[in-house]
Amino acid sequence: MKRIVILAALIISATAAILYGLWASRPTAEVYLAQRGTATSAVYGTVKVVASMTINVRARNSGTIRFSNRIATNAVVSLVVTQGELLATIANEDLDRDVAKAETDFKAAEERRIIGPPSQQPLNTQEALLTRLEKLAQMQNVPAADLERTRNDVQALRERVRFEQLELDRQVVMYREQAGVLQDRKAHCFITSPIGGCLNGINCLNGEFIGDGSIPFVVATASTFLEGQINEEDVGQVEPKMKAAVRLYSFATRDFTATVSQILPTANNQRYTVTLTLDDAPPNLMSGMTGEMNIIAGKRENALIIPSRAVLADHVFVVRDGVVAPRTVKIGFRNLDRTEILEGLKESEQVVVADQDLFRPGQRVRPVITNR
Repeated sequence: MKRIVILAALIISATAAILYGLWASRPTAEVYLAQRGTATSAVYGTVKVVASMTINVRARNSGTIRFSNRIATNAVVSLVVTQGELLATIANEDLDRDVAKAETDFKAAEERRIIGPPSQQPLNTQEALLTRLEKLAQMQNVPAADLERTRNDVQALRERVRFEQLELDRQVVMYREQAGVLQDRKAHCFITSPIGGCLNGINCLNGEFIGDGSIPFVVATASTFLEGQINEEDVGQVEPKMKAAVRLYSFATRDFTATVSQILPTANNQRYTVTLTLDDAPPNLMSGMTGEMNIIAGKRENALIIPSRAVLADHVFVVRDGVVAPRTVKIGFRNLDRTEILEGLKESEQVVVADQDLFRPGQRVRPVITNR
């Protein structure tokens, strides 16, 4: 009798071990228990962080660009700059020579004007001669013809002096204007930041030759907003002041909320642009960051919801008694995280939420419950 009991115990243990081995060898399936909660209707879209103002800093001369010491040392996008800060200078030897020549010509013209007209000395001599002749004429010791000829010479010299003075003044004005224009061009060789913000782009190398009108730098304000893109079929559901759930790829573990500011009235490739304001922007938010959003268009309480990643088109994989079975469902509200199921699923049923492509109908699995 004792042998029979021992044998039965061994058989039961072996059977249990075999069953456990079979159960443990089954592939695991991550499942979620369908449950009641708040379903939200959301419009999906992509988002990008955009600077409130972006300015292309253009070069106003051609030449070799030389970054300032701070820019050369920290030549990275997002470097904070202040308004009026020197970003770079442009070295142009031809312009430097033209400026030096214009300044020399202007200085020489001023010196010539100070010296006076070339005919001023002959005029002084002729005026002195005319004065003597007029005195002699009073004593009738000078022929009238000589006196008249001298008067004509003086008048001609006076006209010549006047024209020469006008020419000296004209040359001073001309060389001053030329020097001023070239000095203005020289001043444009200094590239400064037009606003306070951060470098949003560095489009050249230090020491590179750049052309007049090129854009070596792009400066953006520190303040930003969100620019979203939504499909044409969804734009009718969106209105200003709606809330949106935002997920930025740069902040993978953090969820944000934003408020719709406006919907731009024109489309690009059947996608409309929506601007949003982030309700609680982090201090290290930077222009160019991207992510996804769900604009909340409606809510429904006590709805049957499951994770959105469990839904494949219009069906889900349900695990019942350890066996996988596909199930067609009717979908209601949906967003990035949760989907409302109107028909085809009951509360507490297990739905597969990951690696659905690895399972087939009728396959036995070992379910592992997750709460997300």
